[in-house]
Amino acid sequence: MTDIKKVVFFVFIAFVISFTTFFITMSSLPDYVYEEHKEFYSQDLPGEKIFIFGSSQTYTINPMLVSENLNEKGHNYIIYHLGQGSFDTEERLRTVDLVVSQKPEIVIYGIAYQTFYSYGRNVIEKPADTFVELPKITDLFASVSIPLNTGLIDNPKYATINTINYFRQTFEKDENETITRPYPNTPFFEILGHEGIAAEKKDLEVGGKLASYRGNEIYPMEKNRTYTALKELIHELHSNEIEVIIFTVPHHKNWLEQLPIQQKQIFDDMLEDLEQEFGFEVFRLHDKYDDDLDIWADHDHLIAFSEKTDFYSQEIAKMLLTKMDGL
Repeated sequence: MTDIKKVVFFVFIAFVISFTTFFITMSSLPDYVYEEHKEFYSQDLPGEKIFIFGSSQTYTINPMLVSENLNEKGHNYIIYHLGQGSFDTEERLRTVDLVVSQKPEIVIYGIAYQTFYSYGRNVIEKPADTFVELPKITDLFASVSIPLNTGLIDNPKYATINTINYFRQTFEKDENETITRPYPNTPFFEILGHEGIAAEKKDLEVGGKLASYRGNEIYPMEKNRTYTALKELIHELHSNEIEVIIFTVPHHKNWLEQLPIQQKQIFDDMLEDLEQEFGFEVFRLHDKYDDDLDIWADHDHLIAFSEKTDFYSQEIAKMLLTKMDGL
């Protein structure tokens, strides 16, 4: 065996050993995010329920204010804001059985441009434009059942991030520290500590540090796994007689102006495709609000705990009332 062959051989062996060790270690660890959701949904949640889903862009929505607005119109529902930072639709689809078990009347889901980005937790892969398409590794392992970390095969990057974050938070956490939630019935959001603080106007100007388009790509619908997961989620909820509302979250217009036309078109096509397939209106808030209002924490997050942004919760209530009036 030549020296080059020896090097290649030992590099290959080292890779196999490293990958095997990593896979065995990760697969033996609990799926912490799934277990967190399983614990919540195993409770006996009373009354007629409405669930709000979304990522950090929905943090500002106050479920108690939504409930008050509905009560004023004679609709007595318990609103649960089940949003969670950086929680994508593939992960939400994995918990759909837990959601269905609680039999909510309505699920309302806030989506953003970032929902369909191609990087990180969404694990979106751009298929090669070839005549022969090789099967994905996740498809090859689709029949494999991992008893503990069930998310490892479906979404390996997200499962790894969750595990690392869990151990980091465990080591950093004060044993006497109590997790504080922003509102009642928000089991997955934690108070950030800077609520109510608006960004400086210069940081939200075109080219400003909080309104600069970073070039993240949204793949078209037919290549976008996250979009496919969203549609599967809606179908699953509808098949269990759960009404669904989709809305787009607010974005700062200076940021929207920097988006490539192609990216805007893909996003618009997604919204129109949802409306055509499911026969409902997608409520559009992403380009609705004035840049001059002192309400922005950054380009896609409104400040929380402020009367200035109560309109966001009121918008959600209006969407729900529109759906209820049509039932």
